[in-house]
Amino acid sequence: MSGDAAPREIAVVAFAQTDHRRTTDELSEVEMLMPVLHGVLEQTGLKTADIDFTCSGSSDYLAGRAFSFTLALDGVGAWPPISESHVEMDGAWALYEAWVKLVTGDADTALVYSYGKSSPGSVRDVLTRQLDPYYVAPLWPDAVALAALQAQALIDAGDTDEPALAAVAARSRTDASANSHAQVRGSVPQGDYVVRPLRTGDCPPVGDGAAAVILAAGERARELCQRPAWIRGSTTASRHTGSE
Repeated sequence: MSGDAAPREIAVVAFAQTDHRRTTDELSEVEMLMPVLHGVLEQTGLKTADIDFTCSGSSDYLAGRAFSFTLALDGVGAWPPISESHVEMDGAWALYEAWVKLVTGDADTALVYSYGKSSPGSVRDVLTRQLDPYYVAPLWPDAVALAALQAQALIDAGDTDEPALAAVAARSRTDASANSHAQVRGSVPQGDYVVRPLRTGDCPPVGDGAAAVILAAGERARELCQRPAWIRGSTTASRHTGSE
């Protein structure tokens, strides 16, 4: 793709998610994931074989076994062989990888999904195992503590303050009021400090859930969806979507 060429337009053409619950003990990751995979394919009329690229995001540490994401491919259907990738990360990073794949012209359609069962153990303990084993992990800094360090760095730099951070969380909880799948909806008290400067209201709930989207490029997006949600940015820049 030359520097003078206009970037490819990429859009979300289908989205589905599970109910996000405090626990889904009765369901495996694959059982939790399959309804959303079927949901996005049905919305577009596509089959697994029609998807050019598949990317998933999950955590083997939460699952408690290496390469656990390969089991989730049973829900996708990995035969005939598919072009597939996985990130040991969240769904936003998986979406970014798929977006790059489409922008560069290596694919025209992509299936992106993410899932996690956080309920079986203590997330704040388990996720520390992802860190550098010699210098960082022995300090046991959990995900909330690391987010607090980032937040404090922004505050110290003068880029934000605690009320502004609280407003972000409040806005997200308010937006969730219209989402019947959300685990926490509506106004939530700011509460006590968990790790300064983050309070209870700033931190996400622990729960289980899955989500999936289908991305498509240019005219293919218009063929698959009446009103594609065009992605105007990426995770490395400011992000927003607009509908045609």
